[in-house]
Amino acid sequence: MRLKDRVALVTGGGGGLGEAISLCLAKEGAHVAVSDLRIDAAEKVASLVRGMGRKSIALQTDVRFADQCRDSIATAIREMGGLDILVCNAGVGGYSPDRDPDKLLTIENITDEDWDMVIDVNLKGVFLCNREAIPHFKKQRSGKIINISSIGGRMPLDFLAHYDASKAGVITLTQAVAMHMARYNVNVNSVCPGLIKTDMGAGMAELLSKSHPVFRGMTPDQVFSTLVKNSVRKRTPQTAEDIGNAVVFLASDEAKEIVGQSVNVCGGMYFS
Repeated sequence: MRLKDRVALVTGGGGGLGEAISLCLAKEGAHVAVSDLRIDAAEKVASLVRGMGRKSIALQTDVRFADQCRDSIATAIREMGGLDILVCNAGVGGYSPDRDPDKLLTIENITDEDWDMVIDVNLKGVFLCNREAIPHFKKQRSGKIINISSIGGRMPLDFLAHYDASKAGVITLTQAVAMHMARYNVNVNSVCPGLIKTDMGAGMAELLSKSHPVFRGMTPDQVFSTLVKNSVRKRTPQTAEDIGNAVVFLASDEAKEIVGQSVNVCGGMYFS
């Protein structure tokens, strides 16, 4: 119960990593406002949190828009009685199943629309939520902000340049916000997940099976297994709960002297 009666808001909390993060926070005693573009998904996770004996509300939020980020944070503070932890997890992978399967998403195949969507959700959305929460955290002179980046922000691939750029931006943004907020006793850090078989991870494997010459002809499961075998020193994928546990640690008093760091939870894919 390291987070007993603290209030958290998790963006993109309606599934995948966000769901696991929300449930891990609740397991440690936090009350959780679950924010997601899909209100039905947010309500499903909020119901699970309430089933654990914690308070929870569902918030529909498109993090690309400042007014929606502002309203969600204000609603969480009003209805949950405060805000102690902000987890910016909402994100997109930058690929869709209806794309031309023969076109790998290398730089020449990334459209303006692809770029704008990924940067707006993955980077601008983190900026907007951080910005809207900062006055509250400054006033109470305490708080935790955990931004979810990616190992892709550390080690770019030969495709998905827009995704990798957005996640590298999250790392640098986190450091800048941490420098500004440390004097207010607010810890700002990020987590860089590795290979996780969420819907986003499965989508990437499907894209590679159709378009990357190394993986063409494999099933998505075979692609994912090959990536794990060749990239992860532990030879095992990470789980959404692994990320949730890292978030819990960074949100706890045990991490009070950790400021502006990006924690790799990747089984040894990257060392820094």
